[in-house]
Amino acid sequence: TAAATLVSAADDLAFPGYSGYLNVPSATVLNHAQADLQYSDQGWVNSDYEHRRNFSGAAGIFPFVEVGGRLTWDETHTPFANEVRDLSANIKVQMPLLPEEWFTLAAGVQDLGGAANNFGANYVVAGRAFGPLELALGYGQTDEPGRYLDGAFGAVSWRAFEWLNLMAEYDAVDARVGAGLTSPRGWLPAGAQLKGKVMATDSGDNESGRHYFSVGLSLPLGHRNQRHDVQSLGVGEGRLQGKLLQASECPPNCRSLPASDPAEMAGITEQGSAPGQDNRVQGTLTQSLARQAPTGGGALSQLGDVLVRAGYERVAVSEANGQPVIRFENNVYNRDEREALWDAAERLQAAQSGHASVQLVLLNQGIVVARRHVQLDGDVPRLATVADTALPENWQAIDGNGPWWKPRVMLSPNITSAIGTEYGVWDASYALGTEVSASLWKGALAAATWNTAVYDNDDFEEGGVFYNDRQRSDLLNAEVQQTFRLHKQFFTSVYAGRYQYDYDGVLNETLLFSPSRRHAIGYIGGAFQHVDIDGLDPQQMLGRYSYYHPGHDVQLHVYGGEFFEGDHGVRAEGRFWFGDYAVTLTYKNTDAEFIGLGVVLPLTPVKDKQWRYLQVRGNPDWTYTVQTRINEDRNVLSFGSALMVRSPNTLERTYLNRLRLAP
Repeated sequence: TAAATLVSAADDLAFPGYSGYLNVPSATVLNHAQADLQYSDQGWVNSDYEHRRNFSGAAGIFPFVEVGGRLTWDETHTPFANEVRDLSANIKVQMPLLPEEWFTLAAGVQDLGGAANNFGANYVVAGRAFGPLELALGYGQTDEPGRYLDGAFGAVSWRAFEWLNLMAEYDAVDARVGAGLTSPRGWLPAGAQLKGKVMATDSGDNESGRHYFSVGLSLPLGHRNQRHDVQSLGVGEGRLQGKLLQASECPPNCRSLPASDPAEMAGITEQGSAPGQDNRVQGTLTQSLARQAPTGGGALSQLGDVLVRAGYERVAVSEANGQPVIRFENNVYNRDEREALWDAAERLQAAQSGHASVQLVLLNQGIVVARRHVQLDGDVPRLATVADTALPENWQAIDGNGPWWKPRVMLSPNITSAIGTEYGVWDASYALGTEVSASLWKGALAAATWNTAVYDNDDFEEGGVFYNDRQRSDLLNAEVQQTFRLHKQFFTSVYAGRYQYDYDGVLNETLLFSPSRRHAIGYIGGAFQHVDIDGLDPQQMLGRYSYYHPGHDVQLHVYGGEFFEGDHGVRAEGRFWFGDYAVTLTYKNTDAEFIGLGVVLPLTPVKDKQWRYLQVRGNPDWTYTVQTRINEDRNVLSFGSALMVRSPNTLERTYLNRLRLAP
């Protein structure tokens, strides 16, 4: 109900960084696709509360699952004495299926698996909302006895106004009273809300007589399933069985597009066949389409012109069994190629060509990666998968957006950072990566990345403790690659070139998919040789398994075997997508154990601009991860293990839309 939504403490972070009241956690988690960032000045150090700087963040990455992290410090850049400087991870899970009119139940871990558990705690809490009133009762155990969550605890909150929440709690040691403030929804752009809390009074065994506060920002991560694709993947011979999307399932940008200005066709010429497909003949160009459209033999080329004017490349048209077939390559919607399929379908419908349906064939580097049947005789286009039958051999090329070898420049910031170490709160080395790539022929690509160092703070400068891990101005990667689609579900790529600044080597990446592409098994292997040091010849031999759940837009990747630096073990990553953005969870266990929390951010517009002989864009899925070492008696400083050397143009990024593309 609306009242329950207003009162829920799940919308706020407590001082320790999990959803809750002041110190006491709530019995709910942050809403799915909600992220909160918070600064607070309360820290528990040496058996007492003190004013400490805290920066925490948490996100509802999945229904009933919340993850987060917390950085606590006193002095920013002084060596350790008796002070605390700590990076920790939190997780909280709410029990599903319980009716809210009964109660809610959640369990959580603070400072998950930390090596130096300054804030470690396990807890379980039950709660119930009664209109604007909310109650919570729980029990916890802590690594340091006599502190908050060490025993029974409870809290009560009253939402006096939409913007004001009054709270009282007993955190197992101290009784506290405070208030929370929240800006009304709609005051800030993009659904953001400002938040703040203040502890007014406290009393108990650790009474400090101090007042603590927090300020924060709440952000929606995006809309789950923002880019809708095919829902059902079963297809029979010559007959569509996949579920056609209804108008209500159309993505937010689904709309009627005006036909492009004919003047945009200037300079378009019909050329010979584009690089051919290696499939059998399924049909040839016929006059059947000319009888449907008033333009005679030009009906097919006009359909291709629609996509050329939209900026798509390597456009060609054909016909199979009386239906137009249009193949094209997308370098426009680089965040999510499903957007290109929708855009192409909308434009073809808006063109009012007189055709009830068409077939779209999406290429990447000339290789077929997806096919869609598009129904055009409705208010919005409807898409479904197509039986993987042979494509036509005879194509009419409508190439109009530059040559096959057009150079593409991608700009991306590169950061190496050390957070919450004995040397500082934040040490970092910054650089700008510039990749230039060009297609050679079908499935072949040449690319090189030059890294330009921009700024290092003291600990990354020469003589500093992190100097060897700095960002360097040098050639980072240079390679040529050849990709083959050996079977409709079997892809393999071979790479050769320079990697990690100093290593010449060869790589192979292979993926075998299930028919729906939800499951995949594969291999990532390589052999390398240092350009200056004889005998330094590392190898990499990794098996992998990937799973994708399109309903929740969630991925799991597991890698195991020998990593680049010679360590053996396993690396797992969960990726939770919210439109073009994602939150990642990482677990690594080789020479040491690490857990990491990261984000994937698109640093390029939704629709990239290009010119006839050049395209410049940003990194569509720039990734930054913060990790901490776990399950050890001490925090040994390390940038981590389980290093994988991979091409910047992997199968999943260059060809398969981050493995989010149905066949």
